[in-house]
Amino acid sequence: MAFCFKPAFWSGLSVFLALFLVLALGQKANATSITLDTTDTALCEVQVTIGPEAPNGPIHRFTDIDADDRYTFETNKLCNRRSIGGEACIDDYTDWACCEAKDGEDITCRVP
Repeated sequence: MAFCFKPAFWSGLSVFLALFLVLALGQKANATSITLDTTDTALCEVQVTIGPEAPNGPIHRFTDIDADDRYTFETNKLCNRRSIGGEACIDDYTDWACCEAKDGEDITCRVP
């Protein structure tokens, strides 16, 4: 049994597929990521907040950081701070340092 569809169906389907591809590829092109990088492994903890309201918001904590550790976040804004005192782990931190990326830009943010 063969299916016969009117030409209006095929043109509607092709318009739908074209719009779908434009939207799907457009979102990928606007994806933004910030990678957190540190070369100093003599630290106890790094705290990170992400999003437009950073540094206000939920805090993500990272400990036992190796020299080659990188953490990537899909966001336009990232703020971070580190513990003071090296590996001593006292409850004192540097000021927040923030990085902002433009839409579609991938950047690296270093721990202060």
